[in-house]
Amino acid sequence: MPPQKASKSQPKADASEKQKSKDRDWLTTAELAAKVGWREHALRDALRGKEIPGVRRTSFGYHIEAAAVDQISKTLGAPPPKGNAPKRTGVAP
Repeated sequence: MPPQKASKSQPKADASEKQKSKDRDWLTTAELAAKVGWREHALRDALRGKEIPGVRRTSFGYHIEAAAVDQISKTLGAPPPKGNAPKRTGVAP
C-alpha cells in the first residue's frame, strides 16, 4: 500500500488575520462616504466616469488615497439630498 500524501490545503486564516490592515494609505468607498457625509451608492455614482485626483478605478472598485480626502470632498461638493421615498406608516389597507 502506498504512503498517504500530506494535505495540500492551507489552514484557515484566523479572524484577526482577516481584519483589514490599519496601516494602509487608501480608503474604500464606504470609508470615504463616512468621512465626507455621503451615502456610499451616491458617492459611487458621483465618482463614475470622472477623473478625480486621488481616485483610481480598479477591477475591485475604487482605490482612494487617504491624503486626498479633503480635495475629493471639495471636488464633489455637498452630498445630494436623500431619496424621497415615502415613510412606511403602518400596514397597507
